Amino acid sequence: MDDAYCERIPRRRFRWNLLPSKAAVRASFADFVRMRSRKGVLMLSAVGFFVSLLLALSYLTVGVLSSPQDGHSLFGGKKDAMKPPQQKYLEEAASISTNTFRKLKSTLKRIHPPEHYHNPHVFDDPRADDPTLLPKIYHPYPDYESSEWKQTHRGTFQPCMGPRGMYLNESLEDRVGVYVGIPEGFPAPVFGTHQTIGIDGDLSYDRYTRYGPYGYGEDEDNVKNWIKPTPVDWNHTDWGSLQSQCAQRNAARYGQQSQEQRPAKVAMRPEPRTAILIRTYTNKEYSEDDKRVLRAMITELSLQSGGEYEVYLLVHVKDDTVQIQKKEVHDQVVRENIPEEFWGIAKLWNIEMVRAPYPYLNPAVVNVHQSQWLPVLWFMNENPQFDYFWNWEIDTRYTGHLYEFAEKVAEFGRKQPRRGMWERSERFYIPGLHGDYDDGFRKYVDERIYQAIWGPMPAHDAENPTGPQPPVKDYRRDNYNWGVGEDADYTSFLPMFNPQNTHWVLRDDVIGYEGVTTPRRATIVTHSRISRRLLQQMHQENLWGRHIGSEMFPQTIALLHGYKAVYAPHPIWSDKPWKLERLDRWFNSGINGKSGNTIDSPFSWGREARWEDMSWYYRCNIPGRLYWNFLGWEKDHTGGPDYERRHGRHVLPSMLFHPIKDVQPDADSMSYRLPT
Repeated sequence: MDDAYCERIPRRRFRWNLLPSKAAVRASFADFVRMRSRKGVLMLSAVGFFVSLLLALSYLTVGVLSSPQDGHSLFGGKKDAMKPPQQKYLEEAASISTNTFRKLKSTLKRIHPPEHYHNPHVFDDPRADDPTLLPKIYHPYPDYESSEWKQTHRGTFQPCMGPRGMYLNESLEDRVGVYVGIPEGFPAPVFGTHQTIGIDGDLSYDRYTRYGPYGYGEDEDNVKNWIKPTPVDWNHTDWGSLQSQCAQRNAARYGQQSQEQRPAKVAMRPEPRTAILIRTYTNKEYSEDDKRVLRAMITELSLQSGGEYEVYLLVHVKDDTVQIQKKEVHDQVVRENIPEEFWGIAKLWNIEMVRAPYPYLNPAVVNVHQSQWLPVLWFMNENPQFDYFWNWEIDTRYTGHLYEFAEKVAEFGRKQPRRGMWERSERFYIPGLHGDYDDGFRKYVDERIYQAIWGPMPAHDAENPTGPQPPVKDYRRDNYNWGVGEDADYTSFLPMFNPQNTHWVLRDDVIGYEGVTTPRRATIVTHSRISRRLLQQMHQENLWGRHIGSEMFPQTIALLHGYKAVYAPHPIWSDKPWKLERLDRWFNSGINGKSGNTIDSPFSWGREARWEDMSWYYRCNIPGRLYWNFLGWEKDHTGGPDYERRHGRHVLPSMLFHPIKDVQPDADSMSYRLPT
């Protein structure tokens, strides 16, 4: 069996499947056809010397044999059968217009409420004379006063003070508004769904309902469908104090006793707390949109929840000679680089500070690109009160409610069984092709598994994995039960692909273990949720002098040690109306329909142009259109004041965007290009 199947699984953990299913046999043959290994070419030479020469030539000039998904026979039959796959992709993509969202009128006038809609967290605004004319209020929090919540939680919920000087349980001005329904004709996402994650996909937001509580529209009067909140002097708001006071009021819930609370029910475990670490840097210019987004994150995640989350700016001080360990220098750097309202949530770091605990790390790889997790490890060690951490990219935007998003992502990870976990997470979930995630997609993947990863996959036999061991030796004996109810140690927002045999540029950024042959996984964009126990193991690996690149480190340690890692298939949109089978061909282009393993992976150098018309990647162009339109600005002939006078205010459902940079009306936000 080729290494592409077993990925160096230790012999004691590898078991032959003596009776593979018909689907597995078919998939295995398809794998063989697609594989670019020299062994596969030599085996084909048995059909004749002339044919083998043609195949060898194909191997040398194309790099990957033509896929049966392209409709080409290995032995000819179509004129372009020997074209490189990426050339075929570019020709096919050029034949499909990139105008799905340019043609769409995603406006308030076109919203159609669904029939029989019910969400107990959506309710009419009591301030309105006629609530049918105004957006509804969305408050997706537990009923903290219910007997059910009190019986299952330690301590009691204490409401927290908001920026308007009112306790947030009494202030409607500090809540997010929504419209029930989405615009007619709004396209379905190509990857993932709202329903899979558990997010309400039947709600729409506009810039006033989404950001009005945080300063948007303060200088506007008589805006239709909106009750303007009381203005706030944001420069004199101290978000750090508001967060710390909130956490103190609710301390008994988290294993600490506050003066305001009754003794907690000590038999109950403390509630976990989560830190949101927003990655930023010195000399960054904070736009008004940046500030509104930070206010929303603090209010919705931290203050409204009674301190379940706490938001920080993790500030990279680029000049390593600045002595930030001195208080007066530290405070000066904060004053000069961070808006005043956020001084209290800024945590400064530099390379010298975060690499100090790891004397055996190779200095050549200790930089912000290859060792991005070092400041997160530093923060984790300095703040034992947190159980989970978000590595949050500051150029990410979420148009929906942030508490709903964060909680549903955590809940999705908690629900996932470990059986097939790695195999599902290395594929793009295409709902229109694969069916329901927990049924159709699970079955689809299971039929293509030759040998599932089951428990830890140590780099070598002497390794001592620290994660849990499987309850049974053969994964087939587990009825998708192991892992259900267990929080995910790592949650990504794109597949965790195998970079071996791809042309992803950072695939071999590994020091220690077994070098470039080490089993590993990678995810593009490090925006993710991670547990303390996984970070602690990453800390230990660095103490030993081992290094793995930033976009592989947590996933690979989870793989080697047996921690729980999942890809959360949030909705991702395309600006091209692809046929789903072709989308599958170009994104799940690896062995057995994986997203990695081969040169033709969409993450390989020269193949990433497939992402240009998507809504989530490190470079893509949908965010630069839709988010600008969302803010009322014209972009590429859509949106802007004249457009909205004709068609209505721009609205969007809950969408996760990356990248969003330089949020100004005239910014060039749609010119991202990737190598072809």
